[in-house]
Amino acid sequence: MYEVISNRENKKWKETLKLFNTKDIFYDYSYSIPYQSIGDGDPYLFFYNDEKGSKICYCFLKRKINNLPFLSDVEIEYELFDIITPSYGYGGPIYDVINQQAIINFRREFEEYCQKENIICEFIRFHPLLQNQKYMDVCMNISNDRETIFIDLTKSEDKLFHSYHKNHQRNIKKANKNLLTFKVYQSEEAIEVIDEFYELYKETMEKLNASRYSYFSTNNIKKLLKELSNHSMIAAVFLENRMIAAALCLYKKGSLHYHLGCSQKQYLNLGINAFLLHHIALWGKQKQMHTFHLGGGHVGRDSLFQFKYRFNPNGLLDFYIGKHVHDPLTYNWLVEKWQEYYQVYHQQDFFPVYRSLSFKLNEKNLVYLNNS
Repeated sequence: MYEVISNRENKKWKETLKLFNTKDIFYDYSYSIPYQSIGDGDPYLFFYNDEKGSKICYCFLKRKINNLPFLSDVEIEYELFDIITPSYGYGGPIYDVINQQAIINFRREFEEYCQKENIICEFIRFHPLLQNQKYMDVCMNISNDRETIFIDLTKSEDKLFHSYHKNHQRNIKKANKNLLTFKVYQSEEAIEVIDEFYELYKETMEKLNASRYSYFSTNNIKKLLKELSNHSMIAAVFLENRMIAAALCLYKKGSLHYHLGCSQKQYLNLGINAFLLHHIALWGKQKQMHTFHLGGGHVGRDSLFQFKYRFNPNGLLDFYIGKHVHDPLTYNWLVEKWQEYYQVYHQQDFFPVYRSLSFKLNEKNLVYLNNS
């Protein structure tokens, strides 16, 4: 038996999640709402339970396909959709106790729902802390995307510090010598420093040459902080009252997540980033949290990964992704239409193919159009 709870049923969404002992911020109704405003789809919560007492929840964003550019001149009798987990979060099924048969039954019911709703395909970013990709390989294509890192906040402050790489220890001491200060902003205080945070965040994203799709607007950050006022904070490092590094973190029931971060390049030599994460970890300890999840690198074991890895070499967690096509005939037709429109071959690693980086031939040049 299953029930699908929409983004218009806030109370019911919250009541359903109360049935589970396993909690995490990425499943909250309030976390999904800002993604709706940036066009990532409408949030839904799929709730499955059976006569044996198995209960499973699955949060996803349902996106329209018909409005994609390559379908603008194509007549389609009914609406088509695909589904994803939020691009800056984690998802997949949430449960307290599970076995393979329960997952199979859950997926059978979910497949039925997808067929009814004309959902063509599905992309999941599984949760590294929950490792909830377990048993899902019988229902979809699962692959290991990268490694992520967590800091164990159950350690004493002294053991925590001495578990860091010597470079991080040295940089934290350097930051202290340079009289850097650390502060946490929550609720209304966090809203008040959004503009200052955003200027630093935007500068960092531009330095990384990130696409516009890859980062939030100031309004979306404000919306996220307001929706999650009791489960979010902005942590910042200051040099003589000037914000030079900051991070927006999310938390719930013992798990603290590094979500968005930024820093000024000219002050990196002062040890600002190691100082920032160390003090966020100490703040998490004070709040009785047990895990600080830092995420991973951009690609494999790159420099960002190495920086995080040096906080806890024993804190590796695998991050998995899942792909599944519910309607192969329509999916292949969409890929063909995409190729005809943009006159290019698809990117093999991107899923779904028809939402990959899109280009179109314009006389002699290849012109960038959009990232759907």
